[in-house]
Amino acid sequence: MTAADDITSLASWARAIRAALVQAGIAWEPLFCEAGIDPACLANPDARIPLSQTTRLWGAAVAATGDDAFGLRVARHVNQATFHALTVTTLVSDSLRDAMQRMVRYGRVVTDAAQMQFGEDARHCWVELGHVPVDPPPAWQAVDAFAAILVRTARALAGGDCHPVQASLARPAPPSPDRFEQTFACPLQFGAAQTRIVYDRGQALRPLETANPALRAVNEALLDDMLRHRLRDDIVSSVRDAISRLLPGGACSQQAVAQALHLSQRSLQRKLADRGTSFRAVVETTRRELADRHLASAQCSVTEVAYLVGFSDASSFTRAYKRWTGHAPSQSATRKPAS
Repeated sequence: MTAADDITSLASWARAIRAALVQAGIAWEPLFCEAGIDPACLANPDARIPLSQTTRLWGAAVAATGDDAFGLRVARHVNQATFHALTVTTLVSDSLRDAMQRMVRYGRVVTDAAQMQFGEDARHCWVELGHVPVDPPPAWQAVDAFAAILVRTARALAGGDCHPVQASLARPAPPSPDRFEQTFACPLQFGAAQTRIVYDRGQALRPLETANPALRAVNEALLDDMLRHRLRDDIVSSVRDAISRLLPGGACSQQAVAQALHLSQRSLQRKLADRGTSFRAVVETTRRELADRHLASAQCSVTEVAYLVGFSDASSFTRAYKRWTGHAPSQSATRKPAS
C-alpha cells in the first residue's frame, strides 16, 4: 500500500475545485488552508499537490457544499488548459476510441494515482477508471469528476448525442441519483466492482472532423516527456520497457525481466503487487498495446507482429488477439498479407 503523500496530482485539479466552490458561493481559502494547500501554487501551471492534500480538499468541499455529487460540478470547470497537452491531444484524436486510448495512456500525467485501462470487444469500447492501492484512497468525487470529464469530452468530440451505453460506478449510490443520470444519460449502476464507462464500438470508431495528426504529434511529444519524468522511478513503467525489449523472439520471462532490472524475482513480484498488478498482467497489457501499434502502422504482416510481441506463431497470436478484442488482427488495420 502506497502512502498518499508519495503520490501527486496536477494543481489544476485544485483550481477546478476552487472554481466550483466560487460558483457555489463558498469561501474557498479556508478549505484550502484546512487541506494544507498553499493557494500560491495555483498560479504555477506545472505545480503538483500531494494526493493526501487533494483528498482532504475534496472532503472539505463536499462537507461545505453538502453536495455528494460535487465531482460533477468540478468536471464542468475543466477546460482546454486544465490538463495541459493532454486535453489538446485528446481533442484532435482520429476517433473517440483513439481519444479514449490517449486518456488512458497519459492519465498518469494528471495524477500518479491513476490506474486506467482501455478495453473493447466486438460491440463496445470502454475505459475503466481505477487507482493504485493508496492510503487514504482518492475521494469518490474525484473519480466522479474523471468519469464526467470522459463523458463531456466524448460529446465535445462526437456530438451532443454521443452517450455511453452504460456507466458502472464503484462509488456508493448517492442520496439522489438525478444529477448522475443527467450527466451520463445512460443506464447507471452504483456500487460496481469498478468504474467503467462503455460506448458503442461503431460510434467510437467513426472518424472525427477535428482530427489533426500534426497538432497531436506535437502535444504527444510533450506528454511523452512529462510521462517519462513522472514514471522514471515507476516499477510498472520499467517492467513494461524491459518487456518491450525482450518480447521479440519469445525471451520475455519473469526471470529475464528481473535480471534486466537488477532485481530478484521475489522483489519484482512484491514491487508489482504494491502497484496493484502482476508480471503476467503487465505482459498481457504490453503485448496488446504493442500489437495494436504494429498493426496500425500497416508495416508488418500478422506473422511479423506475432514475432514482435513474443508469440511463436501467427495462430497463437490470433487466438490471443481475439481474446483481447473480440476480432481477428486482420480486422484492425490494412497491412501486408501474412507470410
